[in-house]
Amino acid sequence: MPEKLHHPHLPEEITLAFESQPTNISGNQRDFSEGISGSLLLKKMASEFLGVTSIDVFTEKYEKPKVFIDDAELSASFSHTTAALSAGISKEMNIGVDMELCSRVVTDSLKSRMKHESELTSLYEKIDPIRIWTLKEAALKQIGTGLRKPMKSVKIKSIESDLFSVEFDDGKHAKICSFKHQEHWISICYQKLP
Repeated sequence: MPEKLHHPHLPEEITLAFESQPTNISGNQRDFSEGISGSLLLKKMASEFLGVTSIDVFTEKYEKPKVFIDDAELSASFSHTTAALSAGISKEMNIGVDMELCSRVVTDSLKSRMKHESELTSLYEKIDPIRIWTLKEAALKQIGTGLRKPMKSVKIKSIESDLFSVEFDDGKHAKICSFKHQEHWISICYQKLP
């Protein structure tokens, strides 16, 4: 059963869950499994946390999942590591979720490809680079591009502990709640739906 996650900076309009997963999946089998397990987690969340018995989830590789309850589209996103899966769903917010193991190392060359030209260098000195990775990927998932758009196209700014703002290259803004859970950094980017 998924664990529902709570955080003071996570709006109540967002349902976020975490679930451990088997670690014996690899390669192409893992790519296929991620879409299936993400869809299954969203369905479990709808039943367990939203009291919904019928939910339609459509996933395509490299695309944000499309989720419908009674023909109404919701915003949803999920992320995997070798050990766990996290997903978010919301009726009122456009969301993007990313999660990485805290132990994952980000190289200096990758940091330079992640850094927006206007970001303070001190951001990368004060915050674990793998956490910055999750902030940026959650933001890119929120706008629906994922890593097809470069990470340096989004500018991250720390607001307070576990709360960040993001500015996209089109001038739009969103917020990101980011926190540690079971040796994972989990970041969820959110913005009110129009």
